[in-house]
Amino acid sequence: MAERRITQIVYVVCFLCLFSDITTGSTLTAEQNLQTTLLTGYKTNLRPGMNRSIPLDVNISFHIFFIKEFQESTGKFSVNGAFVLEWNDERLAWDPNSYDNLTMTNLPQTQIWIPNLVNINPFGDISGLGSDLISLEVFSTGYCKWVPYQSFQVICDADVTKYPFDTQYCTMNFFMWSYKKNSVKITITSPTVGFSLYTKHGLWDIVNSLTYTNPTVHGYDEVIVGLWLERRTAFYISSLIIPMFSISMLMGLVFLLPPESGERVGFITTVLLSYIVFLTIIQDKLPESSEPGLSIIGYILMICVIWGTLTTALVIISLCIHNAPNDQSLPGFIRKILSCKRRRATVKNIKVVKPCDTKTDSLVDEEEDVTWADVGKAFDRICMILCILQGILTVIIYFGLVL
Repeated sequence: MAERRITQIVYVVCFLCLFSDITTGSTLTAEQNLQTTLLTGYKTNLRPGMNRSIPLDVNISFHIFFIKEFQESTGKFSVNGAFVLEWNDERLAWDPNSYDNLTMTNLPQTQIWIPNLVNINPFGDISGLGSDLISLEVFSTGYCKWVPYQSFQVICDADVTKYPFDTQYCTMNFFMWSYKKNSVKITITSPTVGFSLYTKHGLWDIVNSLTYTNPTVHGYDEVIVGLWLERRTAFYISSLIIPMFSISMLMGLVFLLPPESGERVGFITTVLLSYIVFLTIIQDKLPESSEPGLSIIGYILMICVIWGTLTTALVIISLCIHNAPNDQSLPGFIRKILSCKRRRATVKNIKVVKPCDTKTDSLVDEEEDVTWADVGKAFDRICMILCILQGILTVIIYFGLVL
């Protein structure tokens, strides 16, 4: 944690150095006199501009440092970043020759006018940019540069339809409150977010970004910073997808266990409980909202739970067939199907095959030899094939929908 904190401080210092200029040598007295002169009679509530009919030009760009967290269940998206805001304030211009050739000074943001942006989609309380600890760079021409570094927490509704192969789009929306387009003209200097000091996140990749203004019906320019996030899927494939579908393939193998072993019901019940555990894990990670859509993997798990319940019932039916008393007569159509199948297997290498409905003595003997154990074996074979087909179709359908 300490190393991460030191790394963040180094990034901030480097970032400020990139957007700072080197000043020439001057004395402390000269700078003190300069700030006293500049701030005397200065009104922080009045925007710059001698001609009030001309809007003030403010240049804006955004630079991201790292993603703190993204909680899909609550819709909380947190990033650390900095805005770079630039404008001209004629009231803060001076002649460098009068102040030992001083061309730049730093002033606290609370002592001069700033184009404060207000986040209008915060996860918590509404707040502006910067703090009392942040200063501005003011140059002798009246040019002002403000780089407020801040942690932004915004609301981002997650679309988990293709979880964990999903891509999210999150925005940070800002208004320059009380200043419409006829007072302040916002210009985006970079259409994308700056990544010069970005540290990659362990779970999310930023695949695209966009910074733009959106005029509203109320006359304000809305500054929007948009980020496209793509989830890193390696962890989910190894810990969720592969185990889930591996368990699905195991479901059909329950019918290979000998019925007399007494392990069939315990085996299929364990498989069913595994699906329920996976469903619980996924539900804890996903939002409760049904819009824009429920997760496909949630539907797949629900289908697997239903199929597991059905397979459990088939296992119980199979055990009942295997344990049926031999003196209990078989239904005629089952006896005929199994005897016909047995007879075809016996004469499969013979070119001429007897019709299945020929009432010969040998056919009658074959029908009489069919037992409930034979019915149970045929039933197990059919159920196993159905379970394997269900597992294969589930894999194909899932990846066909999410990829």
